Amino acid sequence: MRAIRRRDARRGQRGAALVEFALCAGLLLLILFGLIEMGLLLGDAATLGQAAREAARSLAVGSAPSVAANRAISSANGLPLTGANVVLEKSHPDGSGNPTAWAVVGASGSNNDAVTGDFVRATVTYNHPLITSLVFAGGTKTLTESLTMRRE
Repeated sequence: MRAIRRRDARRGQRGAALVEFALCAGLLLLILFGLIEMGLLLGDAATLGQAAREAARSLAVGSAPSVAANRAISSANGLPLTGANVVLEKSHPDGSGNPTAWAVVGASGSNNDAVTGDFVRATVTYNHPLITSLVFAGGTKTLTESLTMRRE
């Protein structure tokens, strides 16, 4: 009689352990996928920062806007960027050296139309697809990186 009662008691403990594991596993998986998502977001943000730096540097040395946009696209390894993801702008400094209104950089032959001393800015955007969109609503996160330099 005692042996039967012990076996029944152990079976109930096994069921409780299974329920506890199910509750903890869900939470641990949520944390794991959140960490993976943040790592992917930070990696893509760093890649976009590099792409913006390449485009801004290309504008600063006088390259044509098409060349600067292509440098941004080619330096964004692994991200499917197009010319629509890259915005190239210029601004004349005011009396205190701050940029005024921004305008799109135009081409002047094989160079851009910003003059020496102007500010040039490259902005790169990317819609990062979220791997956690199966659990959370929202599907994508828009990442934007921008870099401003002076035209040499």
